[in-house]
Amino acid sequence: MSVQASNSQARNAAKRHRVSRNRVVAALVFAVVVFFAWQVIAPHIANSATGDANVVSYTVRPGDTLWSYARQITPENKNVGDTVVEIMDMNQLDSAQLQPGQRIVVPEES
Repeated sequence: MSVQASNSQARNAAKRHRVSRNRVVAALVFAVVVFFAWQVIAPHIANSATGDANVVSYTVRPGDTLWSYARQITPENKNVGDTVVEIMDMNQLDSAQLQPGQRIVVPEES
């Protein structure tokens, strides 16, 4: 075998090695991109640290406001605003406005 053929084979082997390594790197980069994209677009399950909340149905009376009701059921060491947000989330409300006769789900008073 000539020196020229030997050099050519060595170059080809080095080229195959680089191509193979580039494919591995590209596959790893692709996997990382897919992983982070999945973290962004996948729905996340919210787990409550306190478990299931006990709820009751409440019928809104004339003069009731979400804030006044939340103030009645919020423990003294808790924030009334958090209770308002919780009730709005539980009932999928866009605003804190209530109508007499409206039925809402509220946390059970302790």
